[in-house]
Amino acid sequence: MFISKPAQFAEFLTQLRAATSAGAPLALDTEFLGEKRYFERLCLVQIHAPTETGAVEAALDPFTLDLAPLAELIEDPTVTKLVHAGAVDLKIFFQGFGARPQNVFDTQIAGAFLGYGHQIGYADLVKRITRVQLSKTMQYTDWSARPLSAEQIDYALADVRYLPPLFEKLRSDLEARDRMSWAQSEFNRAIERATREFDDRDAFKKLNLSGLSRKQLAVLREGASLRESIARGSDKPPSFIMPDLALIQMARQQPKTIAELRAIRGITALSTRDGQKFIEAVQTALASPVAEWPEAWDAARPDARLDAIIALLGVVVSATASAQDVSRSYLAPRETLFELATHYINGTLDEINDLPVLQDWRGELVGRDLLALLRGQRVVSFDDALKLPVLRSA
Repeated sequence: MFISKPAQFAEFLTQLRAATSAGAPLALDTEFLGEKRYFERLCLVQIHAPTETGAVEAALDPFTLDLAPLAELIEDPTVTKLVHAGAVDLKIFFQGFGARPQNVFDTQIAGAFLGYGHQIGYADLVKRITRVQLSKTMQYTDWSARPLSAEQIDYALADVRYLPPLFEKLRSDLEARDRMSWAQSEFNRAIERATREFDDRDAFKKLNLSGLSRKQLAVLREGASLRESIARGSDKPPSFIMPDLALIQMARQQPKTIAELRAIRGITALSTRDGQKFIEAVQTALASPVAEWPEAWDAARPDARLDAIIALLGVVVSATASAQDVSRSYLAPRETLFELATHYINGTLDEINDLPVLQDWRGELVGRDLLALLRGQRVVSFDDALKLPVLRSA
């Protein structure tokens, strides 16, 4: 069912609230357009809640409906929300309605703790668990177009229709293997990322900072912050306001006039009003206290020993992930191993207390073993039965 009229939506909400009050999970998915925009444009919201006699199910039109009441349900901690790779779906409701989701179960994340791989697709997971082969014929539909055909609506609803059976199977398996708390920690991390407030003054850190002085970094910080603000206000990607390379060059040259600014390659289309704002940003940066300028990025070549240490740690992590049917990327991504190896080289292993790999379930599975390996208390050998590298006492 496709709902575009407020009266229909009100009736649907009544049914949905009744279903969720009775304990039904709320399966959620969205269709959106992100190209050439700062914010994703919400085009369709699919909802499904199983009941004893069937399901409460609909595709909702955000162009004609006020979805704030739905956002309230998404925040309700008593209602289990089901998503698959739902980071963007949750982010859309946070940005559009300020909704901070609670009690979320992400089937892609859950699958990563049960041997289904790090980022298994929805259709593949549905096929492996329910044996249903979903159609992919409308993968590239323009969901902003109206009217939508019955086939398009049914295709979209399939993205939520199978979330409840996936949830039942994955939840049961997680509980059987005593891994629900592991998955829950990643659900919470996903929610935190989706609802994180972005500080415009950190935008410059996404750029190539190599070779820039502290003064140039101060200019880049102000320029990147301004670019982010203008992009958000006009709902355009930041690169549409000013390309990355042009922004970096502006930081290098520190133009004093709009003419000097426009002489930089890639900035010719900038409006006079925005151009003046960038000139003022340059002046603000140069007038700021030197003590507040960003530290220069250290472009020194990494210690050559790091690669060997990280490779050895990676062998242990990969073997553990394989033996435990857990995604290696969730267990210990390379950047975490880089930090651990750097502490080892610097002789500061005893000072570590905040690396995720050493905490909670990660510490239990592999983190403490990695520390023991670095301290010489464990050695790597092969297990003939497992055909995998294992750690043994030194």
